[in-house]
Formats: sequence, C-alpha cells, structure tokens
Amino acid sequence: MTPGVHVLPGWYPLMRAAAMQRAPIARMLAGDPLSLSRQDGGRIHAACALTGTPRPAAERDGWIFAPTGEDAGDLPACTPLIAGPSRQLILDGTVRAGLGDVGENILDTTHTSVVHEGYLRRPGARRAVTARVASGESWIAATYAPGAAPSGWGARLLGANRYTITDTFRAPSIAEVTYTDQSRRVFSARFWLTPMSADQTYVAATLAVPGTGTLSRLKLAALRVFFLRIFAEDRRILELIAVNRAAHAGAPLTFAPQDILRPGINAILMGRAPLPAALSVALQV
Repeated sequence: MTPGVHVLPGWYPLMRAAAMQRAPIARMLAGDPLSLSRQDGGRIHAACALTGTPRPAAERDGWIFAPTGEDAGDLPACTPLIAGPSRQLILDGTVRAGLGDVGENILDTTHTSVVHEGYLRRPGARRAVTARVASGESWIAATYAPGAAPSGWGARLLGANRYTITDTFRAPSIAEVTYTDQSRRVFSARFWLTPMSADQTYVAATLAVPGTGTLSRLKLAALRVFFLRIFAEDRRILELIAVNRAAHAGAPLTFAPQDILRPGINAILMGRAPLPAALSVALQV
C-alpha cells in the first residue's frame, strides 16, 4: 500500500466480474497499481503491475475483489440484500473524492431536497423528520420514518415516497441503503467504496428489489436511470470538495447538524469505533 493512503485492512472490489478478460486490465487499489486477468478455467490472476508479484484476488457477487493489509483475512460473505427471490443490478463508476466524502454523500438523505429537487424531492416539500441513530463497534446507522422518503415524481413512480429508510456505514468502507415497508425490504442497495488513491474512489453498487417478474424488472430498469442521474449530479458536487478545501487551506473541518453520520464514518475509516449512539435528531429534508 502506497504511503500516505490510509485504508482499513480488508477486501475491496476493483471491477465488474463480467468485464474481466484474458487481456490484463489495470486497476488501482490504495495507490498500488494492479494487473488483473482471467486465466484458463476462469481463475482470476492478480499481480503488482510494477513488479509482477502475485496478489490475492477473488470473484464474488459479480465483482472482482482484492485485499489490502496483511490482516485482511478471507473475503467475507455478505448478507443478501433481499431475503427470498429478487432481481439485482450492478452499477459502477469513479469519483475524484475521498472515501469519507463519498460515503457521507450516499447516506445523506437531507441533500435530496436541494441537489435532486424535482424528480426525487418536490420543490418546496421539505418537512420535519426525526432520524434515529444507532452504532456498534464497526458500524453506524440512521433510520428515518416514511416522511423522509423521496417524494418527487420519480420517487412516487417507484413507490419510494412511503417507506422507512435506513442508511448504514460499516467497515471497511461499505454504505448500505434500505427501504422497508412494515419491516419488509422493498429496496436495498450496497455501495462498496474502494480507495484508488487518497482522493479518488471507485464505487461498486449492487441494487436489489424483491421478486423476479416483469414488475421487478421494470423497477430495476427505472432505478438504473435514476441512479445514473443521481451519481452524475452528486459527482459534480463531490469533485468540488478538493477545490473548496484548497481555497480554505488550514481551516478546521466542521460538520453541519445534518451530517449526523459523518463523525461515525470518519471514526470507522480510521479504525476506531464510533461514539456510542442511541439518539434522535430532528431535521428538515
């Protein structure tokens, strides 16, 4: 791992498994250049692109993973996004921003009324809601009542305006968003955040909805359109963060009241447990 790029030991996705070919593909992991290829029998070969030294790699859930740190352990199994039959969609992209900024952006329910106004949030439809925050040794989560759910025309088309939202960040750098209806999951997304460098992040997203029929397929198709638009809008804002920090060099980093998960995200990324949280926060979303 390149000095100056701090990252927790663990496994991180580098690319879609479906994109892996016999010809080597270059990827960056925490500042280290890797070469990936698919060999006979489908085996994944990974090596340092500079020295040719073999590196561990594995394929799971549609992604190619590689570890960082000597104590990364084995690639852990993730719990299913949706219990029972479901349809899944994977999306990926890169953004010139650090892990903490990207993770907080994904899990910031309050920004939809400004950044994604119209199709996710109706103009002038901000309302008071309460977020319930909880945390553990390596995770932090905020749960919002249905009043916080997106209410724009796109959200109503998908039925998202009436569900409970839970936003969770967990080690090593995974952001999860879940929509539930009476405790039944109706939408779930997992965003693996891979540090390419200190200020560039690869986002590997898996979206899931229950069912396998035509309605589920249509919902995923609509979600793909919305998430690509959301990602493009958020990327433009995230990539201004470095410019803004450079313009205010030396200024202390502060958190706004609505950044309820950010201190916990920062703690987790630094290898610390977030402060114990069992509180309610009143917000306008």
